[in-house]
This record gives sequence, C-alpha cells and structure tokens, in this order.
Amino acid sequence: MKKHSLLSISVMLGLLVACTPSTVTVSSPDGSVNFHLSVSEGQSMISIDYKGEALLLGSPVGIDFADGYFGTDVKVKAGKSVAVVDDYDMPVGKTSHVHSVSNELVVTLSNPEGRYVNVYMRAFDDGVAYRYEIPEQESMKDLAVKAERMELKPAGDPETKAMILPGHNCSHEGSYKTAALSTYEDNLMMDMPVFLEFPSGKFMSITEANVVDYAGMMLVSRDGMLTGDLSPRQDGSGLSVIGDLPHRSPWRVFMVSDRAGAFLESNILTTLCDPCQEQDLSWLNPGTTTWPWWCGYQSPAGLKKGDLNTVNYNISRYFIDFCAENDITYHSISGIVDKNGREYNWYYNEGSAPGCPEDNDDTSRLCPGFEIEPICRYAAENGVKMRVWVDWRTVSKNMEETFRQYQDWGVKGMMIDFMDRDDQEVIDFQKKALELGMKYHLHIQFHGASKPSGLQRTYPCEFTRENTLNCEVYKWNGSIMGADHDLNLPFTRCVAGSTDYHLGGFRAVTMDKYAPNFGIPAVTNTRSHMLALYVVYESALQLIADTPAAYEGQEGFDFLRGIPTVWDETKVLVAEPGECILVARRKGRDWYLGAIGNSSTAHEFSFDASFLGEGEYDMTLYHDAPDSEQNPNSILCSKSVVSSSDKLVLDCVPTGGFAAIIKVR
Repeated sequence: MKKHSLLSISVMLGLLVACTPSTVTVSSPDGSVNFHLSVSEGQSMISIDYKGEALLLGSPVGIDFADGYFGTDVKVKAGKSVAVVDDYDMPVGKTSHVHSVSNELVVTLSNPEGRYVNVYMRAFDDGVAYRYEIPEQESMKDLAVKAERMELKPAGDPETKAMILPGHNCSHEGSYKTAALSTYEDNLMMDMPVFLEFPSGKFMSITEANVVDYAGMMLVSRDGMLTGDLSPRQDGSGLSVIGDLPHRSPWRVFMVSDRAGAFLESNILTTLCDPCQEQDLSWLNPGTTTWPWWCGYQSPAGLKKGDLNTVNYNISRYFIDFCAENDITYHSISGIVDKNGREYNWYYNEGSAPGCPEDNDDTSRLCPGFEIEPICRYAAENGVKMRVWVDWRTVSKNMEETFRQYQDWGVKGMMIDFMDRDDQEVIDFQKKALELGMKYHLHIQFHGASKPSGLQRTYPCEFTRENTLNCEVYKWNGSIMGADHDLNLPFTRCVAGSTDYHLGGFRAVTMDKYAPNFGIPAVTNTRSHMLALYVVYESALQLIADTPAAYEGQEGFDFLRGIPTVWDETKVLVAEPGECILVARRKGRDWYLGAIGNSSTAHEFSFDASFLGEGEYDMTLYHDAPDSEQNPNSILCSKSVVSSSDKLVLDCVPTGGFAAIIKVR
C-alpha cells in the first residue's frame, strides 16, 4: 500500500467560530454543514444544520464518570480551527483511494471543580463527528465511565429506520422498524447506523467510528428522542469503560445528505480511524469463499465413508476442486462431520459441536482423528486458500498460540463467532484479534458481532462482519427474510461498512412455498435479486454458500465466478427507501451493477450511463424473466453495447432485481 501522510494545515478560520462565548461552530469546507456546540443553562449541547435547515436541535451531551456527571455547569474554550486533508489508500473497501477534506475544532469544557474534557469536532461536506479526549488531571488519574449522555433531538419528526434489538447481550441481528420517530415506543433499543428521513427530503445516518478501547453504543427511543446507551461491562461494576489516561472515546458520527443513497458512498468512518502501520499488505487476498455449513456439507454419495479424517478430507477436496474450477478464492472449514452426518468442532474437543464450547476445547490443537495439513496442502496445490471457523470464547484463551499455529498450517483466515456483545471486553478482544491477524497474516471475519466502525483502514485484515439478520436464517426461519428486509440494509447496516450476508443461495421459492430446511435451505427472492446483492452489499469476503451441485449448469453462476469483492469506486445511481436501490461499483475500468426492489412492486430503473468512461462497453445483464415472480429461479441473460451517453431503462418484478457486468471493449 502506498504510504500517505496526514496533512493538517492550521489556518485561522475565524468565520467558523460563532461570536457568542457560549457557542462554537465548525463548518464543512463547502459551508453546507454547520456543527454547533453550545452551553445553555450550564449544560453542553450539540446541534446540526444542513443547507440552511436545522436537522438536529439542541441535544444534551456529556460523560457520566464514576464520581459524578460532567456536562453541566461547564464553560467553553475553543481553540483554532484546523483544515484536515487526508489522502490514503484502502486495500479493502468501497473505494481504493480516499481524498478527504474537513475542518476540525478542539473545544475544552471545564467545570468549577477544575475538571476538563476536550471535545474534538469535525465537519465534512457530508457529515459531522465529535469525540471526547479525557486528559490525566489532578481530579482524575484513571478512567471510569458509567455512561455517556447523548439525548438527540431530531427536528421535524423524521421517519426513522432502525434495527431493533432485545438488549445489549444479543447477536446484533434483528428486523427493522420504519416509522415516524414520535411513534416509536419508549425504550426500544436500536443498533446503529440509524437512518432518518426528514420531511424536507434531507437524510441523516447516525453511527460511530473508531470503536476501540471503549464500549460500543446503541440508541434507545425515549420521548421522541434518540438517546445513547453504552454497553455495560459484565463484571458487575456498574461501569461501561475503564482505562488509563489520557483516553479517547469513539467518534459519534452524523452523516447528512439530500440523497438517500449518499451514505453508501461516504468515507467518513474510515477517515476517522487511524492509518494502517504495516507497509507490506501483499498478503491480503480479498475474494469469495465456500461455506459448507450453510448447505449442510452436501456432497456426492460415497464421500462420507471411512473414518473422521477420510470423510472430511474427501468433502474438502470436493469443495476445493469446485473452487479451483470457478475462480473461488477460499474454501472454509466451519466444522467437521462423521459418516453419520454428526457435526463436531474441527479443533480439539471431546464431542462438542460448533457454538457449544466446553472448557477443554482448544483452537490451537486438532480434533482427535482429524488432520488439517493435508487439506491445506491440497488446496495450495490447486491455487485455493484455506480458512477456518472458531468460537471467540475458545480462541480467546490462547490467541497468540492459535494464530501462530494457523499460519504454520497454511490457513489464511478465520471467522470468529458468537461474541454476541459489544461491551469493552469484547471490543478489546476484537482489537487484539485484528492486531494478531495483521501480525500472522490472517484475515478476520467477525460473526455474531457488532457493527463495523471503519477499522478496515487501521487493520485491513478485517474483511467483513455479520451484524445482520441474513441468509443463514433461511435454514430455520426464512419467513422473516425477503426482499423488504434486504432493501432496508443499504440505508442502515451497510452504511457502516463491509457486510457479511451469507450470499449464494441458488434454490429460490416463492414465500408461500418456503419451508425451513436446515440441511438444504431455499431462498425467497428471484435469482436476479440474489445476484445483485453481491454488488449492493460491500464485503471483502463474499460467500458462495450453496453446494457445488446447486450451481452446475445454472444461469447466473458465471456472474459469481471471479466477481470482485473490493472496489475502486462506488456510486449509488438510484435510491428510494422502502422501494428500490441501484448501486454501481468499479474495478479497474469495468463496472458492476446491482439493483433490488421490494416485495410488492415491480420497478423501472431509469438512469444515464455517464459514470462510464470514454468508449464503448459490453454489458452482460442478468435480469428477471416474465415469469420470475411465480418462478423465482427463472432468469434471463442478455448482451448489449453501451456508452456513457446512453440512457438505460431496466426493470424488475416484485422481489426481483438485476445484475450487470459492463466491461470496456
């Protein structure tokens, strides 16, 4: 990765600071966004206006330390505004190079007891952010935070779209609620990002960036407001964060736009994270992967004969051969099965199944009777890389030994599962896993995990995270899935970053014919819709989760063969919340399109092709057939020549979509 330095140019920006001594304002470089911090009746508050409209009204903020609340009876002292220009490359993500310009203002809040906290305020053309810095001081030698006060008061009762969760200790997967904020019941817990649509047609997304050395935050509905809620520590202390001083909180981020799809294009979150310190990233290999667990380890008859090692070596060879023939980067070992189909942890255990850890389990040793090195050798001989699944509770017991052992075996990455929390202990574990991933050249996929926060910039070994109710659910309750659920994600969860959605299901049925099948699951949208998700959802590690036999001779599978999973550029061409979205992503000079619609309406997508470069392009289009609503496996493939001067009109049936590859001639 080309090394870039952070260029901070200190300039006097007197017009950005309001005249009243109790209010300071930092504005975006283009002047469209104004971020205010004020003190009213002694309480510190933030507010935001965008293009002349107030979007966030005076909202109390502060920190509840173990020995008292800091945020009332405070005074404001502002420093000089600083223009921050940040140029950096992204080896994994939605764009390969980021050029970011913002303005930053550091404000010191102090109270009569002599305690002080620095607030960093940053304004971009597409949003704002703030974070706390707590210095060491006479009245405080160590950090002990009970909670943060953040009582957000959006203007105009916006329609709010949010993932609803049962509490802090959960898988961070849920359904979405879309309604006017004033109609939300009190005490609903929401995972961020939360999407707001204002009556004027402006939009806001609320989330956090650079979540390290701290606790994660959710939002809670209360009296028509959105209140911040830090995840508590599990030690019964009543605290959320402990640590040494000085200490910084994550950034609290508010993206703003008058385009509903703009947040998918934004690079605010990665820009607010620290640069990667490793110079040689040639070992990173984003790509696609098998996931035999999803399809019940389905394989040809005869492969499950013999002892444990023979059965699993044969199954892995079957999937590795499939990868080698179809430009699939990785084969995954999620577990192992015996000749009767019973599933075990592949690492040392005495009969435990994945997701059921026992005290004796050891991720650095192998399950008795199973060998992984012959599988890794066979994969390497065929140009395929290996990755494995582990439970976080087990791997956390001997992390360094495990990571070192996997590198020695020839494993190139891992899924770490079942964290189901975002308190400080789990956030610290994730940071350590990413640091070790960088050290031992192993990519990381977090499963059963909280949202991403831009850390792919700091630790590009983080390829993807779950944090979604996704296609794995089709195995046991796909009735809660479907096109409407899929369409919520580009406006909410996907804004935070790389999204693991367990893609690749090639057996589609209509919702009325769906039935749970843990071994061979079906999906409930058209095949064109399912293909489009590989473009709509960014993920440096996309799953091709069905059994090889499901893809043989099937129209549309060639779209997945060698599909990029990291991009040079991302554009959202059409975005209507609750209706449809069309995303275009560029790799080199080639473009990939993905469009999906909702479950109830056929959609016509009309857009110009001005995003293309000069010259002519060959477009291969995968789209719904006339009967796709009744037969969702039905798909058509057509070819045409297009150029940047063309106006394209493409349509889809309910639950449908389209996908396209546009290659320069």
